[in-house]
Amino acid sequence: MTIRSSLLLPVVLAALVPAVQAAEVVFASDPFAGSTADPNDGVRSIFASNQRSLPTFDVAYDRFVFDPAFFAIGDTLAFGSGLAATLAPSGLNAIVVHDTSPTFGAGTAANLIADAVQTDGAGFFVYSNRVLGVNRLVYSTNLNLATADLSILARIESPSGPDALAAITGFGAQNFALATAVPEPQTYTLMLTGLAGIAAVARRRAG
Repeated sequence: MTIRSSLLLPVVLAALVPAVQAAEVVFASDPFAGSTADPNDGVRSIFASNQRSLPTFDVAYDRFVFDPAFFAIGDTLAFGSGLAATLAPSGLNAIVVHDTSPTFGAGTAANLIADAVQTDGAGFFVYSNRVLGVNRLVYSTNLNLATADLSILARIESPSGPDALAAITGFGAQNFALATAVPEPQTYTLMLTGLAGIAAVARRRAG
């Protein structure tokens, strides 16, 4: 029995095309390192000295990864996207805001989010900066507070201009994640010991 060449072609092409590699942008350091921001002074500081410049960010594959040891966000991320007025009043800490204006910036976005969110808590938001023509990722010490300090974590260089604004709606929950702790060496030892024990019991039962 022979297999038609037309059936083999898709298999050959799939083998030749490299798999798309997702990029993880990991944030694992103090977002306000080097800043004079004081969370207790009632004055907003917008800190951008440590922001990363990302050549691009593919919302289909890439994601931001945050280490909870450096961000006061607990152990879960809850995603929300849309115009600020339509956001859920509680439970969100990873937000993509669709609002815009000719002078739309991090402070403006944070203010709109603070008006919508009714519970205290730190979190992240992505917005389109119309002055710079890029999308940016921001950490807020309190999404519900208009005077909360902000740290600009990253700016996405492409797409830019009107295309950056259009790309905002493409962000989803899959683009935000928390870093998982790497097990200590002794944890691996315990795991291996446990697996060895299970294997020994299985061999005895089989015998």
